[in-house]
Amino acid sequence: MRLVFLHSSDTHGFLLPTDYQNKDDYDAPFSLSRVSSTIKAEKAKYGADNVIVTDSGDCLQGSPLASYTHASDVDDYDNLHTFTEAYNEVGYDARCLGNHDFNFGQDYLAYYVEHNEAPMLNDNVLDAETDTPAFGQEYTIVERNGIKVGLLGITTQYIPHWEPKENVAGLKFVSAYEKIKHFAKILRPQVDVLAVLYHGGFESDPVTGEATEPHRGENEGYKILTEIPEVDVFLTGHQHRRLNVVTKNTAIVQPGYRGEAIGEVILDIDDNTKKIKNMSAELVDTKDYDPDPEIVKIVKNLDQNTQKWLDQPIATLSEPAPIEDAMKGRLEGAPFINLLQQMQIWFTDADVSATAVMSEKAKGFGKEVTMRDVLLNYPYANQLCRVRLTGKELRHIIEHSAGFLEKTADGEIKFLDRWIKPKPLLYHFDVFYPVEYEADLSKPSGKRLTKLTLNGKPIEDDQIYHLAVNNYRAMGGGFYPEYSMDKIEFTLDKDYVQMFTEYLTKNQVKVDTKKNYRFF
Repeated sequence: MRLVFLHSSDTHGFLLPTDYQNKDDYDAPFSLSRVSSTIKAEKAKYGADNVIVTDSGDCLQGSPLASYTHASDVDDYDNLHTFTEAYNEVGYDARCLGNHDFNFGQDYLAYYVEHNEAPMLNDNVLDAETDTPAFGQEYTIVERNGIKVGLLGITTQYIPHWEPKENVAGLKFVSAYEKIKHFAKILRPQVDVLAVLYHGGFESDPVTGEATEPHRGENEGYKILTEIPEVDVFLTGHQHRRLNVVTKNTAIVQPGYRGEAIGEVILDIDDNTKKIKNMSAELVDTKDYDPDPEIVKIVKNLDQNTQKWLDQPIATLSEPAPIEDAMKGRLEGAPFINLLQQMQIWFTDADVSATAVMSEKAKGFGKEVTMRDVLLNYPYANQLCRVRLTGKELRHIIEHSAGFLEKTADGEIKFLDRWIKPKPLLYHFDVFYPVEYEADLSKPSGKRLTKLTLNGKPIEDDQIYHLAVNNYRAMGGGFYPEYSMDKIEFTLDKDYVQMFTEYLTKNQVKVDTKKNYRFF
């Protein structure tokens, strides 16, 4: 017989085919509505009795509609209920949690989990007191045509490094590898096929084994793949990669970002022995499928209210603060980047600010600033921290950022391939303000800074400086040196929409347009 897995991940609340840049454009080649149509078509093709439908998280945060859903549910969860119903319409058989599903707190997440019609599988986010799943259940067994399929669900253990303390209070995050190793031995004897839903990726190339990032525990996919042979099917997410491969007797998929594709794993199973004879892994692009009219109907009012919310004016600037191109802005600076840094310093009274360009489509602000402008330029639900560092530690951090770059033989300055492939990671590349710094890219990484001054004075190794930076970075995101929890002086209980609104309305902001850093 044939057994088919259809898998989505990292839809990030993009329920309809729009990125909300243009309020009249609903033709984007992604969305949960396209995922739903794709899955329903593939189900009809293979027969529902032969199909298992799964998702590996990051649904609650990421799109403007997701932001509106959270912002508008002050007294009740009416909009979250609608949002959840859209996911129920897809017809999932099992799901797991993603790291961004914790962004809006545990009560919000608990409501979402409770109102999901599919089992939420969770082996490694535990109640700290009882060591039992804090949300959902440990596993489920699904039967298709006499074939018993065990499903396990895990997420990255790194969530406490990114979330504010209140979002993870009372929770214990355990290694995904350790939990799958434990449960695989329990579940495998009970089933014919074992599949793992993992909101996590691969720390090494799944085929060659070559390390693709530091092995710090965020992504444990390669270790699970190579050391837990009981796993037949590996349904992954988190890294936003497009991945479909069969290696080490395991079929692996990861279907990109925002519902651009679904992963499809096909197992040919012997009718008598119930052993897997053959397996394949493919990605099916959703752009070729019309949005599911049922999801469009469910979220119509929520989407219309989102569009009205996005057009709310926040403030009027004395002059625009653009960023003409995200890549150019990273390398040369831009008024919008400076404005963001100015705001971070205003809220924290820090000496120095650090930020990344958070969106490849960032265009900065015109003179009139709306909610849409803020969310399209800064789509993440981060909070702002102030971090206490010595000058030496600050230098190490800036040197690390300069290590992202190289200068080619023809003089072009570009990012190293490992920050572009297999997944772009340029949201890890921070620039700093108002320090003036220069980096000679011909020098070895870690020894590139030829200038580092603040207010005309060199940064002193033993002097204490205060750095404004988002909580994701301050808590260890991005593999930077020197950051640690004990260096965080405080975290603001505001998101970036709230901060921009307050900063721009309470101040006559003069946008700093000077360039303060140079790579050569």
